[in-house]
Amino acid sequence: MGGLIGPAANIRALTRQFQDARQRTKLSSRMQDTIANTRLQNKNEFLEDKEYDLVYILKESEHNPDLIYSLRSIEKFCTYRKIWIVGYKPSWLTNVEYLPTNQTGNKWKNSELNWLTACQCKDISENFILMNDDFIALRQIKDWKNSLNVYLGSIMDEAETWKKKSKPSRWQWGFIYAADLLKACYAQTDYNYESHIPIIINKEKYLKFLNMKPIKDFTETPKVLHKRSLYKNLFPDTDVPPHKIKDVKLLLGYDLTDGYLKEDWLSVFDDVIGNILKFPKVNKFLEEMFPNKSKFEI
Repeated sequence: MGGLIGPAANIRALTRQFQDARQRTKLSSRMQDTIANTRLQNKNEFLEDKEYDLVYILKESEHNPDLIYSLRSIEKFCTYRKIWIVGYKPSWLTNVEYLPTNQTGNKWKNSELNWLTACQCKDISENFILMNDDFIALRQIKDWKNSLNVYLGSIMDEAETWKKKSKPSRWQWGFIYAADLLKACYAQTDYNYESHIPIIINKEKYLKFLNMKPIKDFTETPKVLHKRSLYKNLFPDTDVPPHKIKDVKLLLGYDLTDGYLKEDWLSVFDDVIGNILKFPKVNKFLEEMFPNKSKFEI
């Protein structure tokens, strides 16, 4: 018994720290208003269209608190046809369709595989909403196309920025490659679509995109392919012009501020949700915004 006292005491102390952090954390008036306003909304008043399936691309991980809040937000704010999981399905997840994949590459190649698998599935809607596990809706989505057709800036400008860096990361190199690929494919635009929100994919167009020779040759290399930006510039939504936003993903190491509440979506880095001591505001905000389990949680 004596050997258990130390660990048990540590757990109790940590629990008290979490509780104290929750109590001390004060949300801004705008955060409180955002939570209060969403309680008055009924998603059926806004969107009757069930054309789109939602397709989550998931890596192999059983522990995924981001996905829990993403699905709670989807259930609360969005209308859709079906929800699909492509890649890995956690054991606690239910009421979804599932397409397993053999994810043996790095995260970039696994992502390419999962996108391709979704587009080759005849049962997924022809146009679908591609989701990552950390995409969290903050309000009712009245119009999928208008909500999602956004960009951050210019791929060419981004590429020039990272060319000046002595050692760009693999992700940053992806912008340099994307700029070259857009030129090779004679793209008419160079919007940076690497925003951390969902994106609408047309299966037939995406498969055509992959068969373009510069793209096809590039996918045979280990380099990072910025699929979102390349696909959307080469196969744009001509009926809805994109509008510019600031990225909705919390800056690395920073907590939630009012500025992130301007758009329809919020995104976070891994290990933010659940880390109450380091990121108390975003955790309290999400707990109060989505306090109830969704039908997707066992």
